[in-house]
Amino acid sequence: MKELQLPKAIPIRFYLNDEQPKSRALDEDFSVEMAVIEKNGSEILSSAIMMEDRMVEAVSKILFGVSAKNGKNREFFVNEIMGTSDFSYAFKRRVFTRLLEQLEIIEPDETKRLKTGLNKIMEWRNAFAHGQVLYEHNGGFVLQYFSGGHKEMILDDDFFENVESTIRNCLYTCNGIIQSQKKHGVRSCNE
Repeated sequence: MKELQLPKAIPIRFYLNDEQPKSRALDEDFSVEMAVIEKNGSEILSSAIMMEDRMVEAVSKILFGVSAKNGKNREFFVNEIMGTSDFSYAFKRRVFTRLLEQLEIIEPDETKRLKTGLNKIMEWRNAFAHGQVLYEHNGGFVLQYFSGGHKEMILDDDFFENVESTIRNCLYTCNGIIQSQKKHGVRSCNE
């Protein structure tokens, strides 16, 4: 398959008057570091899409169960309501976590951790989708983006390790919820 080789431009931030970069230089070559950042950004975008799909699947199984008798309703709900572009990641996250809270499917502290993680994933996804990576002279890489105001993330090993851990934890929790619905069937908010 053809690999795209498109032109790229990356801004460079210079500091004057003895200011120091916010990031720290890594030992890798510039082009190697940039390739890793691009790949990691792509992974974050893909993971956010996967998390959306897992949330939709969990909501559909919580509301409709897994039995064949509700299959058409569940399929309609997934394809024509939750799966449409009309509903954002934020909306799907809100529906999913409200169901978890209302039906007490997982412990409240676990729901809180999951909400925090899903919020971070959404912020990272938006930052990589709409932000701009810049290189700090005598430093490393920073991601500039807008989320309620101008923000920046330092792109280093600590950041990417936190991203990986958060995504894995959220995915494991979502998968556990989906698996638990295979045992419990349909629940209602009145239970």
